[in-house]
Amino acid sequence: MKKFRYKGYDAQSIAQSGTLEAENYSAAYAALQFQGVTIVSLIPERANLFGLFFDFVTKIKLGGRWTSVFFRELSVMLDVMTLHDALKTLEQASDDKTEKKILSELIDSIEGGENFGTALKNYEIIFGGDSIQSVEIGETSGKLQEVTARLAEQLERSYTTEKKVRAAMYYPLTVFFAAIIAAIIMVNLTLPVFESFYQSQGGELPLITSILLTGGKFLTEHIFFVAIIFFAAIIFFVIIYREISAIKFFSDRLKINVKIFREIELRNLFSRLSFLLESGITLDAAIKLSAESSGNLYVRQILSDMQFSVERGEKLGAVFRKLSKNFSRLYLGLIVTGEESGRLVEMLRQCESMADFEIDEILRTLPAKAEIYGTLTAGIIVGALVFSIVLPILNMTNLF
Repeated sequence: MKKFRYKGYDAQSIAQSGTLEAENYSAAYAALQFQGVTIVSLIPERANLFGLFFDFVTKIKLGGRWTSVFFRELSVMLDVMTLHDALKTLEQASDDKTEKKILSELIDSIEGGENFGTALKNYEIIFGGDSIQSVEIGETSGKLQEVTARLAEQLERSYTTEKKVRAAMYYPLTVFFAAIIAAIIMVNLTLPVFESFYQSQGGELPLITSILLTGGKFLTEHIFFVAIIFFAAIIFFVIIYREISAIKFFSDRLKINVKIFREIELRNLFSRLSFLLESGITLDAAIKLSAESSGNLYVRQILSDMQFSVERGEKLGAVFRKLSKNFSRLYLGLIVTGEESGRLVEMLRQCESMADFEIDEILRTLPAKAEIYGTLTAGIIVGALVFSIVLPILNMTNLF
């Protein structure tokens, strides 16, 4: 029996979460549906750190670029062959063991009668809940080929954004680590010379020099203990972040105040709403599905409030006007125009393009800003070290 962790809500829209045991994913899914739980996420539970590490490595290895390429190739193949044959072709063309394993299990699930969306949920950590949800809608509406093409485009944009952010961080991180290495060398080789000289003359080192010297000695003597504490603290905070919703909500609320994260969330929201509305789903249901697919708890709460307002008969533009303190008013005019003219889907796509433009502008200036802040941080570190060396030299005259 395998353990699965689930999140969802019951018929009264009350949140439900927990774990259950089942033979496989399909059995767990069927059991929750029988209990009347509408499933938001259902993933195999990793009972140990090795399992969590395996999930992390798999996501890093296959997330982003591979998933975008997977859906791009799939969309092209679905134009000329069945889903089963397309997956079989991709499996035969792959040389990577992990890829072949995933594709093989997807083929087995489909041959066993499962829907494609249900089969993908076995690897939700790789494909993402929103992508799987889109696939399910595509299967239901008979537009799977169009949906996979749209998913490929979205994932390519997300991967490009992530890659640009990482590239912008390389320089400041390199400078920062170079400054740390210089600090370690100076604290362990240069400052002890001053300590020996001052002790022989019966003097005392300046406070800043003593602090750096004491800290350097402690780290040198207890390096393994410090490393263990450091990694244990990281694991502890990751677990706390994953398990305690209040902490994640607070973190997500801070994140949404950063412009690039806010624009990415808006781009995803506009893309999601336009796709769902185009598929024939009502506005309140589209907002509800968008809330479920968002990984940001703060955004999810805002979208839930939006859904409630729309269900009461309010227009989307009026709701966005009330929430303008959380999201930019840049898109408000287009949404109001779209509702008044009956072209909301088209206007939402325009909003998506505008959010894309804002993200590109932020990414264009991000490397220069990262260099400035990275250089300033490194300068402060090196400046403190230089000051801790120069000050004892200047104070030497007091010893004679």
